[in-house]
Amino acid sequence: MKKTIFLIIIGWIAFVVHPVYATGKNTLRAPAYPLVTIDPYTSAWAFTDNLYDGSVKHWTGEDFPLLGAICVDGQVYRFMGSETIISKAVAKMAGEEIWTGAYTFTQPEPDWYLPGFNDKAWKRGKAAFGTKNATAVRTLWENPNREIWLRREINLSKKDIAGRMYLNYSNDDDMEIYINGVEVLKAGCCGDGKTIVLPEKAMQTLKPGRNVIALHCVNTAGEALADAGLSANIATENKLVQTARQTSVDVQATQTHYTFTCGPVNLELTFTAPLLPDNLHLISCPVNYLSYRVTPNDGAAHDVRVYFEAAPAWALNKPYQDNRSEKITKNGLTYLKTGSIEQKVLGKKGDNVRIDWGYFYLCGLNRPDYQYLTGEPAALQKAFTDNTALNLPVGTSMNDHLAIIHSLGKINKTAGSKIMLGYDDIYS
Repeated sequence: MKKTIFLIIIGWIAFVVHPVYATGKNTLRAPAYPLVTIDPYTSAWAFTDNLYDGSVKHWTGEDFPLLGAICVDGQVYRFMGSETIISKAVAKMAGEEIWTGAYTFTQPEPDWYLPGFNDKAWKRGKAAFGTKNATAVRTLWENPNREIWLRREINLSKKDIAGRMYLNYSNDDDMEIYINGVEVLKAGCCGDGKTIVLPEKAMQTLKPGRNVIALHCVNTAGEALADAGLSANIATENKLVQTARQTSVDVQATQTHYTFTCGPVNLELTFTAPLLPDNLHLISCPVNYLSYRVTPNDGAAHDVRVYFEAAPAWALNKPYQDNRSEKITKNGLTYLKTGSIEQKVLGKKGDNVRIDWGYFYLCGLNRPDYQYLTGEPAALQKAFTDNTALNLPVGTSMNDHLAIIHSLGKINKTAGSKIMLGYDDIYS
């Protein structure tokens, strides 16, 4: 850790003093825009044309939530990422809870997916269902015809079905899923821990008490996996609805530049991967930089605050893994740190796997104009939009997001700063 902090400080200094050279604008419309490219594990991309049109993603397609917003004279504009859906599992998947379902490997009757179907002749097994190397498998599915039919009974409360609900699923390969007899998904290829909004037609079938999730999955090749559950939305006040207006994006060799109009100010945002071959300390440092510059566009002075928020998913393979966050102040910098509790190095294998050992960091200057917070996203965003102090205990907290708020004050000319995103994987 000491070595990592030393390298981070070297990187900060090198980034500050290294000259910025003018380059021609790149007109490429990239299929995905590079944001953080420390290594294949700590790798974040924008899959959308506008940085605020969706969540920042890991290269595997999983969400790596990184949120950015700016408050100008009390008006809030979101310029990066999308707000995190806060939900609770009402029928947990196998990675969180061992559930038992009825299953068969032989073609059942045509009404097998209806809630009134009698499945007493089917076998009973514990989820997930698949080949032995797939995620959380407890019942082997290795029959010659490569098909499985599953039924899972779940009990819901009136409160569970009061708001928007989501289907959570893992499939390898082709899958169809029904809720109370209504088809809600027909998916090909494979997905691990995917989520979709439950269609209105399926929502109307949900009732307090017994409900049925029915799955049919076909393993076309390789590993097999079938798992499904439900989660319910937790109602929270949406604080970051209004977006900025993106005016340009420019991908260069070591930087991606964005520009935005945020009401009466313009915002320049630059992601930097310091891959400079003449500086081996910097090129091997597990840190990228995010710099921002704010300039009034109307000649007047404006009060400006900038907000960055990251989820613990940056240090997890699955977002439901238990994790812990911490705030550290050292050598003129403040670090927000998060990582899994288990810390099992190389505990998983496969293509669709993310790092869940080591620690992710958000870092900036230790100054009075910065506020460093860990907590629930709704509380963090409220502290930013309402411009209030959030009194959190110093030390550790569970399953919390990390946030940095920088108050630039009343500005009538260009002002800005930078933050750092780093990853200490402990064992490289």
